[in-house]
Amino acid sequence: MAQPQGMLFVLEASNTGRLFSVHPDGSGKVIIVSGCRVPDGVAVDVEAGHVYWTNMGIPSINDGSIERADLDGSNRVTVVSGGVAFTPKQLHFEAAARKLYWGDREGMRVMRCDLDGSNVETLVQTGRGADDRRDQT
Repeated sequence: MAQPQGMLFVLEASNTGRLFSVHPDGSGKVIIVSGCRVPDGVAVDVEAGHVYWTNMGIPSINDGSIERADLDGSNRVTVVSGGVAFTPKQLHFEAAARKLYWGDREGMRVMRCDLDGSNVETLVQTGRGADDRRDQT
């Protein structure tokens, strides 16, 4: 696989649930992993050689998760288990503090954790439960 600098990492939220890399001109597509459960957010830690992604799962069920793999797709592991985050999205890797940050749409919160999935924290919570989820504000 080419060095990740200059590569785009793309999620395909379809039945295949794939994560792939591609050159900016669209050439050199390499499927890194497949079988993700509605992937939505992606972040790359170039220094460690890892790519992280969120799995929204089923929005009506509290089953979202976050996974990680090496840039070639090997060593795939679950970092944040299903149910810790409802529907994790918009993943951000913060290099200095070595943290992952994400929005949890149905959980109505912003969360973070260490790169190994420990120390999960809720930073902002705007509601709780099904009644609050129906309020579009």
